[in-house]
Amino acid sequence: MPANLLDQLQRVFPLANKVADEVVCEETEILEKVIPQMFEVMHRVAKFSCDYVRRGRRLSFVFSKC
Repeated sequence: MPANLLDQLQRVFPLANKVADEVVCEETEILEKVIPQMFEVMHRVAKFSCDYVRRGRRLSFVFSKC
């Protein structure tokens, strides 16, 4: 029985490798499109956060002089 199982696994593994390679390629193609969009969103969030902090500091400085 184990020899039969080993024989079947040896026949299936090459197919599994091919399927895995195809899946990895498909996922990589998707990521190539998504990653630049993610960086753009991160950049906009960082810029907004920095601008918000700068405005907050100026406002707190103005109010502390009153």
